[in-house]
Amino acid sequence: MYIYLICIFNSLLSVVGCEICMVKFAWFCLQGDSKGKGDGTSGLKRSLKKIDSFFPKKPRLEIAHSKNSSTTTIEENNCIADASASTATLLTLTIGEEKTCFPVTNDIQPTICTSTSDSHHIKTSLSQPKFASDIACYIGKNIDDSTKAMLLEKHWQPPNSNYTFPHCVVNKKGKQTKKYAQKSHLDKFHWLVLSHKDQGLYCKYCALFVVALGGGIQTKTPLRRLVKEPLKAFDNLLGENGVLLTHQRNKYHELAVEAGKNFLLSFHKPEINVMNQVNSQRLKQINENRERLRPIVKTIIFCGHQNISLRGHRDDGKLQNYDSDDSVVADEGNFRALLKFRIDSGDITLQQHLESSKSNATYISKTVQNELIDVCAEIIQENILQNVREAKYFSILFDETTDISHISQLSLSFRYLHDGIIKEHFVTFCDTYDALRREDNKKDIEPRLTGVALAKIVQYLCTKFNLDLSWCVGIGTDSCSVMASDTKGAVQELMKIAIHAKRCPCNNHVLNNSLARSSKVVSCRNTSGTMRKVVAFANASAKRHEIFKIELGAAMQGICETRWVERHDGHLQFQGDNLIKICSALEKISAWQDNKTANDAHCLLQTLRSSDFIICSICLSDVLCTTVSLSRILQSNSIDLKKATNAINDTLSVLQNKRENVDVIFHQLFEEAKEVAEQLDIEIKCPRIVSKQIHRANNQPAQSTEEYFRRAIYIPLLDSIISDLQDRLSPDVLNLFQLCVFMPKSEYSNEDIETVKQLATDYTLLLDNTPVSVIVNEYRLWMMKWQRSQDIPQSISDLILNCDIDMYPNIRIFLCIMATLPVSVATAERSFSTLRRLKSWLRSSMVEDRLTGLALLHVHKNVPIDVNDVITRFGRRSKRKIDFVL
Repeated sequence: MYIYLICIFNSLLSVVGCEICMVKFAWFCLQGDSKGKGDGTSGLKRSLKKIDSFFPKKPRLEIAHSKNSSTTTIEENNCIADASASTATLLTLTIGEEKTCFPVTNDIQPTICTSTSDSHHIKTSLSQPKFASDIACYIGKNIDDSTKAMLLEKHWQPPNSNYTFPHCVVNKKGKQTKKYAQKSHLDKFHWLVLSHKDQGLYCKYCALFVVALGGGIQTKTPLRRLVKEPLKAFDNLLGENGVLLTHQRNKYHELAVEAGKNFLLSFHKPEINVMNQVNSQRLKQINENRERLRPIVKTIIFCGHQNISLRGHRDDGKLQNYDSDDSVVADEGNFRALLKFRIDSGDITLQQHLESSKSNATYISKTVQNELIDVCAEIIQENILQNVREAKYFSILFDETTDISHISQLSLSFRYLHDGIIKEHFVTFCDTYDALRREDNKKDIEPRLTGVALAKIVQYLCTKFNLDLSWCVGIGTDSCSVMASDTKGAVQELMKIAIHAKRCPCNNHVLNNSLARSSKVVSCRNTSGTMRKVVAFANASAKRHEIFKIELGAAMQGICETRWVERHDGHLQFQGDNLIKICSALEKISAWQDNKTANDAHCLLQTLRSSDFIICSICLSDVLCTTVSLSRILQSNSIDLKKATNAINDTLSVLQNKRENVDVIFHQLFEEAKEVAEQLDIEIKCPRIVSKQIHRANNQPAQSTEEYFRRAIYIPLLDSIISDLQDRLSPDVLNLFQLCVFMPKSEYSNEDIETVKQLATDYTLLLDNTPVSVIVNEYRLWMMKWQRSQDIPQSISDLILNCDIDMYPNIRIFLCIMATLPVSVATAERSFSTLRRLKSWLRSSMVEDRLTGLALLHVHKNVPIDVNDVITRFGRRSKRKIDFVL
């Protein structure tokens, strides 16, 4: 008989396709079995078991339908579970205007398969609470299936190091004793989780899937502890009569655990759901809908990778007239134009979708664009953050700038070692003043972007990404006072939380600032200013630009104060033959009929032909040729601190060698200057010197012109740069915070042993409290290994590959920390270049989430994005006009 009923139900479901049939079918079976069975309880059990065999359980606590659908309501009254015996409750089915009540035992959970995208379910954002995966943030709330799965599988766990578990105070024999919750409790009971928000314990299955309203012997005691309220009394947890084992034996707990496991099985494998298997037509329609959305997703990803703007002036409404040249919508954007191009290229699926869909179901609007871009950004961020968590140790790189719409943007990046490769990855932009408004609701206070405020923003972002700052080993910023101040700087505030982090100043900023110190030499300062004026003069009009381009063979390059390599290249373009060509261009312009242009060109020409300018330009070129290679290598993502320190020390050694052999070096430079002067038809002369001007820099006693310029220009220039580099690069930075002691060398001393002991004490939490003596003996074995070896790796990455994790586990940790410490903030600077390309004058109104998503797509082109994953996430975000997921 049941087979016959199932066939009838299958026919009804294929025709009607709604859940009312299923409810009627369950009600009919229950009515049939309850006839002649006394109170109907035993027959009801058999009927429900048969229904359960046909409809697998899908954990759903509340069932609601949209207002437009037919009314189908399930009300549970007095649904109470008992620990010892199950009692009957009432289940009321309301179909239309008829109500039928019948008893239901508590050990059987009535379930109905519904769509995962319920309109009454609240989409919970993971970025809003401080601990997004803490179950206490969702107690008493309706949450979607994705959040439930996250709470069951990836619930917040206390960090392994330096975390203080909650405790309670117990009076025992007149003494107060603290009883703590422990990690062993969480390991022993798989259903037990710790809430940092409520500082107590929860049963994750009961909190999400419990059906009963009460428990206990009389089944009338309200369920609170471990279910709706946290357990905060930790004095009687274990033992046969302990709270945890008693809870584990309760019937409502067993039902909740079973419901949770069935939910995970159905969530990850929706194809095994009987409802989806029976309704093959629905599965076919969903696959067709997914194919409709696929070209739209691919087009958005393509535009993001290539940094192509998507929107036009008016690009709302249906995409029409794609077969003709005249469009209903004027000035459509690139996104709609690319969709038309796909249709013209033969994309039949997209064409049928746009022709047959309603205007509110085409999924090409700006709102859908933002959602799909946000999904792609979420996938990229998850990929990067997963690698960061696998690497365990990471460094933070952040910097701040103002974009074209006058919004202060903070760029956040992470540096880590993954699969033996050092990686630096940009993660997000953040509107700093918007973050400050969220932090402080007082609108009458002047918003100030201080170091403390920046530190709070970075801490908020790390918490949002579920990253534990106790594993942060380095913080890379520039050297401005807001970042690097020892009292209220952003780095100093972050180091109070990230206790193992070291401040790693940007070596490129250090080098750039040291070269800028050359302005203390008056002649060098005037020479740099003249170079900028010449570049500005040449690029002021197309006519002048053409003259300089013909003479030089290329356009004049600007001398940027902040872009390190451009500063070098801008000075080097005035060296040698280029100076003669620039003077030739200025000489031609000085003969023009435009009086102002001719006068300016004549003045600049006379300045370039002066002895002071020729000598200074050659001296600056000599110094910058020494530092340009260092500036380029410091911008590499994969460079480690050992390579950077060696490059800096080598550059300093070359500069110091020039200073020691200044007579020989400058003689060669002076001869080069004389050759340039001869081609310009001038003579190198000393300036006029007055005997009373004894305190001026150019008043240097000399026997010859060469000696005068050597003492007045070259020696002060070298001394200024060398001393400033030595002052800015402190011994702690150059010695890699003493971590270089682990680099292979021929022999080690007692000082090295003391350094290892100090490092073992500083990083004791990262080393899992390993005894210092163990680390010292491991260090001795490490040194003996390389004393026998002839082939010593030169980089930290290669050294880590040669470090056996079983024999040298602690040495490997120190090497990973060394590789993770940042060298510069070039990644943050590159993200600002991306920001400038993305947020142009025509795209200045772009919202923050869209900006971050497009930046991630443009920067991380090598991160794979599965289109099926994008469609699945998009379909689960909210209720759609057409279904994309089962």
